[in-house]
Amino acid sequence: SDVKAVRYLLANNAPLIAVVPASRIGAGALPQGTALAAISVTHVSTVRRHMVSQTVEMCTSRVQVTVMASPYPLLKSTQALVRAALPRSRGTVNGVRVDSILTDADGPDFTDEAGLHIGSLDYIINYTE
Repeated sequence: SDVKAVRYLLANNAPLIAVVPASRIGAGALPQGTALAAISVTHVSTVRRHMVSQTVEMCTSRVQVTVMASPYPLLKSTQALVRAALPRSRGTVNGVRVDSILTDADGPDFTDEAGLHIGSLDYIINYTE
């Protein structure tokens, strides 16, 4: 549910999909050969808070949004678009009851031998199941 909500918000944000088409914003690992720029949304971890008196569980998940682009300035500008597409917010997102979407850590930047630049942004998603 966490990845489902984040991917939906990214793939439906007009300024972001003007740079990275929705077809290149994926849940999980992207297929090899995906054109750049591209974004992968992956689940890192979830803590479930079990309450005997409630029929729903409050979940706190960490989601990583990895941006792959070239040249480097495109990586940084795309990361800024991701931040703008995921504001602190709450509500139902693509069927997921989201209590909050909060920024967490920015990961390191990497460059491979072919000049591909990779950077990640982490988010904390609180939602109910």
